[in-house]
Amino acid sequence: MNSNERVVCVGRVSERQCVPERVRPLARTAFYAARALRAQIRVRMRLKTVESVNAPIFIIGCGRSGTTLLGDLFAEHPTVKYLYEPYDLWGAIEPATDFVQLYTRGEHHCLLGASQVTGLAQRRFKYLMLTPPGLTLVEKSPINALRVGYLNAMAPEARFVHIVRDGCDVAHSIERMARVTRRMAFRAPLNEWWGVGDAKWTALERDGRSASYYSDELHQLTTDLQRGAYEWLVSLREVDYWRSRLESRFVELRYQDLTTDPRDTLQTVMRSVDLPCPEWWLERAITKVSRGGRPHGKPLTLPDQMCSDFNRFQERFGFVGRAIVQERDNVPAAEMRNV
Repeated sequence: MNSNERVVCVGRVSERQCVPERVRPLARTAFYAARALRAQIRVRMRLKTVESVNAPIFIIGCGRSGTTLLGDLFAEHPTVKYLYEPYDLWGAIEPATDFVQLYTRGEHHCLLGASQVTGLAQRRFKYLMLTPPGLTLVEKSPINALRVGYLNAMAPEARFVHIVRDGCDVAHSIERMARVTRRMAFRAPLNEWWGVGDAKWTALERDGRSASYYSDELHQLTTDLQRGAYEWLVSLREVDYWRSRLESRFVELRYQDLTTDPRDTLQTVMRSVDLPCPEWWLERAITKVSRGGRPHGKPLTLPDQMCSDFNRFQERFGFVGRAIVQERDNVPAAEMRNV
């Protein structure tokens, strides 16, 4: 794509525009339809022959937190079978997992719990996530930070590697991704972050409201920056609920530690998930790690309670960025608490 074809939006959801394209919308729709069909065919093949699957490792963390970098490092490991965001497979396992609505239609969720695991979904999971003897499955899907209970019920022996990054960095990165919206043939436009017709935000807002995550403040989130911060905040709150329940099956690292001290950080992670850490793999992994980053950009404003909880997490993890309280209805932030 030519660089001048991108339409850069200013952040408000109502001001997004589609990238100018002619032929690609049809090809894009066909591509995702083919992936969905392939996954549906696979899940119906030899389903009864699979009895068990090795305890998998799930890399979790709000999107734009370094999950891709960490997953790429695991992918180089000699005893790992790595799956990168296999949303087509998850859609075949359980259609409600398709939060971006690329592979299925109908009911979809961001937040999923143990009660939504069915026997059929478990059998499909065991088949599609089947790993050759001697290898460990490592699956990376950032949305899984919102589905720990679901995954824990699906694979009770699973281990979880949680990576967390400065929430201001994450929110601004999400905002940059959400600037790009592409047309789909016969379907609503596909936003790079929020999915087909903003399906992901629809699900996240609905599920977050049902789970009482800032129900009274959700209507104040009008920009992609704010909505990205909300996703980060809900992801951390969901992970917080599960960290003590998972006990030794849970390990956490900060993105900044991975990028500034990859050797010690990766050695700690490998010990925690009971994988070997050969020196050649470690050296190769270190060469792939970059200390790059971008400044935070414009200030992040959030409603009162979200702002307070956001900054509390930032302080707890030792992150520099802070949100500021959003003005509402032309009422200065300092006066909001007295309204």
